Amino acid sequence: GGVTVVSGTTVTGIRSAGGRITGVALSRGATITAKSYVLATGGKSQPETGSTGDGFAWLSKLGHTVQESNAALVPIKLKESWVKNLSGVSFQHAKITVFQNGKKKDSRVGKILFTHFGVSGPLALNMSKSIADLFVWGPVELALDLYPMEDIGSLNKRILEHLQNSLNKKIRNNLGGIVQPKMVSTILTLAQIDPEKQANALTKEERSRLAHLLKALPLTVAGFLGVEKAVVTSGGVSLKEVDFKTMQSKLVSNLYLVGDLLDFDRPSGGYSLQICWTTGHIAGENAAKQ
Repeated sequence: GGVTVVSGTTVTGIRSAGGRITGVALSRGATITAKSYVLATGGKSQPETGSTGDGFAWLSKLGHTVQESNAALVPIKLKESWVKNLSGVSFQHAKITVFQNGKKKDSRVGKILFTHFGVSGPLALNMSKSIADLFVWGPVELALDLYPMEDIGSLNKRILEHLQNSLNKKIRNNLGGIVQPKMVSTILTLAQIDPEKQANALTKEERSRLAHLLKALPLTVAGFLGVEKAVVTSGGVSLKEVDFKTMQSKLVSNLYLVGDLLDFDRPSGGYSLQICWTTGHIAGENAAKQ
């Protein structure tokens, strides 16, 4: 395609005059000039790939409005030490409800994954930005519902029926059909139930505690992983300053902007990749036409 790839060098700045880019300065002292320029430096997530935020600084100097970039889709750290015991445990259909100062702030259903530091997975990632916004103002508590499609009465009945199938078994060996095996010990500890107790000796109160715990497992937000672990970062160039038919800057006539440089808010699930591919394709076609 007649493309020259220049490796082993760093862009140090963008030169402009009269509302147009006149050249791109490189660390080795050279300047690259062209008729059109496509900026595809990404946001600040995954900095090992080169997305270190330099593009935002250059665009600000060119006159663009750039919203502050922070981790957007990022795993959540929890205070509870027992989450380490559940590392690798996932749930396809769970619900997280967010509380601050005792008031419900948000609630969503989706897939969640426990890690050695807290929770990840699409549900946690998609809620991380709103939780982080709350966390700035004070402590945030989460309630994890492992049976979002059942009410407490229905779940209590499910547990009772399950235990009746093996009444002489110890409770620690008899919850595999209610929670994942790796989770049994932790759940029994939190529910204050003796794991050596036989299923037929479980009291109504203990069964109720177990059911309530599975419907609202308490979690306390401790913080978030940094931008280096974020799937994407928030912020970027104001969408009002870009022509989406061409991805051309409305302020710099021979500049095209793509991907995570733009101030998109999107969920986890491939949307970031699609944004990069689509905007890149449109920018490439129109920059070539110019």
